Amino acid sequence: MTGKVMVLDTTAFLAGLPLMLYGVRLVAPPSVIEEVRDDESRSRLETAMLLERVEVVKPREKYKWRVKRAAVKVGVHGSLSETDVEVAALALQLKEEGLEVEVVTDDYALQNLLASLGVSYRSLRTRGISRLVRYILVCPACGYTSRRYGERRCPVCGAPLVKRPRS
Repeated sequence: MTGKVMVLDTTAFLAGLPLMLYGVRLVAPPSVIEEVRDDESRSRLETAMLLERVEVVKPREKYKWRVKRAAVKVGVHGSLSETDVEVAALALQLKEEGLEVEVVTDDYALQNLLASLGVSYRSLRTRGISRLVRYILVCPACGYTSRRYGERRCPVCGAPLVKRPRS
């Protein structure tokens, strides 16, 4: 299957992306659908799903694993939610299936991760990142450097880890 696919983050629904776009396939992972809670956005989403304009596609586990590894390499592993991981994994999976993929998100950490994976992205309400920045997560108290996905506190001293640009 060929064609353009937009993978939608929660931003697309909250910012009011026109869901009746034609000539493009709109997909979102289940966790994004669960995050859309306000009445207006939920109503738009449900209508688009009834009209089969938005598909709910669960990414394969191997792509989620690859995305988490890439997040550690880029240093955004402490900033991503499980929804962010699913969005990136679904985009990577579809890209490797030969589709032209663009992710709609305003999340800078997710955009940074997508840039590192070679996946296109588009912002709706923000300017978006202008270039890929690699970070390290470090403990400001003892100097520990995190290399584990999801780590937000120092396992040595318990202080919150901070994200710093890699030199």
